[in-house]
Amino acid sequence: MKPSVRPAAVAGLFYEADPDRLRREVRRLLEDEAPRTPLPVERWRALLLPHAGHMYSGRIAAKGVAAVDWPSRVILLGPNHRGTGAAAALSPASAWRTPLGDVPADRPLAEALLAACPEIVEDAAAHGKEHALEVLLPFLQAAQPGLSAVCLSLGEPDLTLCLSVGQAVARVVREAEQRGEGRVVIVVSSDLSHYLSREENRRKDDRALDALFSGDARELFSRVLLRERISMCGILPATALLAALGSFPGHTPALLAHGDSADAGGDEDRVVGYASVLWSREGAA
Repeated sequence: MKPSVRPAAVAGLFYEADPDRLRREVRRLLEDEAPRTPLPVERWRALLLPHAGHMYSGRIAAKGVAAVDWPSRVILLGPNHRGTGAAAALSPASAWRTPLGDVPADRPLAEALLAACPEIVEDAAAHGKEHALEVLLPFLQAAQPGLSAVCLSLGEPDLTLCLSVGQAVARVVREAEQRGEGRVVIVVSSDLSHYLSREENRRKDDRALDALFSGDARELFSRVLLRERISMCGILPATALLAALGSFPGHTPALLAHGDSADAGGDEDRVVGYASVLWSREGAA
C-alpha cells in the first residue's frame, strides 16, 4: 500500500490555518529574530525548539530556526503526548502537510533508522493527532523550502530505549554524510516545565537546562524524570539527542532564547517554559 500524506492535525488551533496569514506570521517571526549572520550549516548539528501554539512559543522557536542556515535533510524527534501507538514510532507517511504545502519524507534516512534500531517501528497512530512536530514544520518550510524530513516520536519513559534511538540516529547521520549525501541535522521538539508559578517554573527550567547542557544523557533523564520530576514534555527525545551528540564531539550548546507562556499575556501563576538551544562547533550563532 502506498504511504499516505499525513494531514495537518492542529492547523487553526496551534497556528494559522489560512496559508497567506500563516506565511506572513512565520516570515515576520523569522525576520524579527534573525541574527545579522546565520550560522553556516556545516557548523551546527542540532536544535531544541518549543512546540506550543505560535502565539505562545513562536518567537522562541523562530529564534532557533533563524539562527542557522538549513540543509535540506532533518531528523525530527518529538514526544508522544497522547501515548498512542508505538514507543519509538517513525511516521510512515509519504509527506507531512501544513497550510504551506507538503514536507516530503526522507525515505532513505527512514529506512536506515529502521535498520539501525530494531526498537523503531513505522506507526502512523502515534503521529495522527500529535502536535509537537507539526507546529515546527511551517518555520522549517519557510527557512528551507526544499526540506525533507524523518518524523520520529518517543513515548516510553525507558532510558535504554532513548539511548538506543539516539545512537541509531548518530549512526545514520554519520553514515549518510560519509557517503556524501549532504548535511543532516537533528531537531528535538520540547517545551520545558509546565503549570507552575512563573518563579518556580523558571527554577525548574534552569535545572532541566543545566542537565541538558551537561551533555550527559543519563543525568538528564534521571534528574528530569526520576529525581526532580520536572515536567519537560520532550525529555525522551532530548535524552536521545544527547546520546546522539556523543558521536559528534566538539558541538557545544548555547541558549538562544528562554521564556514562558506569560510573555504572551498569560497567567503568571500557571506558566509553561520554552527554550531554543543550539549545538554548534562554536557554541553560539
